[in-house]
Amino acid sequence: MALRKLSFTVSAKDANKRLDQFLAETIPQTLSEPLSKAKIRKLIIAGAVYLNRNRVRIASKTLLTNAQIEVYLDLAKLKTGDQTSKDRQFVLSEKQILFEDEFLIAIDKPAGLPTQPTIDEARNNLFQSVKNFLSERDKKIDPYLGIHQRLDRDTSGVILFTKDLRANLGLAQSFSTHKITKVYQAIVSIPIKPLNTRTWTIKNFLGRVRANKGKQAKYCAVENGGESAETEFILLKKLKTALLIEARPKTGRTHQIRVHLSEEGMPIFADSLYGGKSSKFANRMMLHAYSLSLQHPISKKEITIISPLPSDFKQCLDSLSNTNHS
Repeated sequence: MALRKLSFTVSAKDANKRLDQFLAETIPQTLSEPLSKAKIRKLIIAGAVYLNRNRVRIASKTLLTNAQIEVYLDLAKLKTGDQTSKDRQFVLSEKQILFEDEFLIAIDKPAGLPTQPTIDEARNNLFQSVKNFLSERDKKIDPYLGIHQRLDRDTSGVILFTKDLRANLGLAQSFSTHKITKVYQAIVSIPIKPLNTRTWTIKNFLGRVRANKGKQAKYCAVENGGESAETEFILLKKLKTALLIEARPKTGRTHQIRVHLSEEGMPIFADSLYGGKSSKFANRMMLHAYSLSLQHPISKKEITIISPLPSDFKQCLDSLSNTNHS
């Protein structure tokens, strides 16, 4: 990996600008080629930018006159990054906040975005987006944010973080003892075997399938070993070519809902890992985390947080309701 170092000194006319704004103006001029704001933010989040010899990861950092900035670039990666990444570029705004108080914040996660940082530090993720938002809004250099759950990259919906260490123990206990009610909705294939009930429960053990290097991990039901997994299902609606299913996982195993539905012969639309049907109406896996109901870890009040069905999910439902072809 060949790194190129760029150095800048903030002039009086650039004082009080945001770090990402300043770099978005100066780096393309220096390189004599365009560089998107999304890539600028990725560089900052990945730790490739130094301000006065200290690494800075806050894109909204306000600059002062004569500040010294150093940026380390891998030009080959920069030139190919936008073409190879399928992750959604996402910057959190107030409208994506479903619930917030002194201790908790719940976000309406879009599909196509990892929940937490991955091995690739430059990869956009929800956790860092929330931290960046809180840092800029609340004028805190490094706001605290605790992760207690995760959603798969292509799953949309409500996800809850802690903003205060005092909330961690109570929330962690609620998740570990399954006292939080999680409700998902999924669009699935109609099974070959007729579905003769509107409610059913799957309870088994899930284990990881040995995957080839570079392949995504996959899970399946196992007779020996594995971890216990239980999901309650409700048939909400029969469409012409699909079913709308509600899932209430009682445990929190990786890919649990996806595996349980797939092994019942009704994989989630566009879930290619578990045999989901490819459809012109589904541009991503049709799984949505609809709501969380829990006792607040501090106030002890019962709260329910709802994420309305996103537009792509509703469009898929409408299209499948009105056509005989998928």
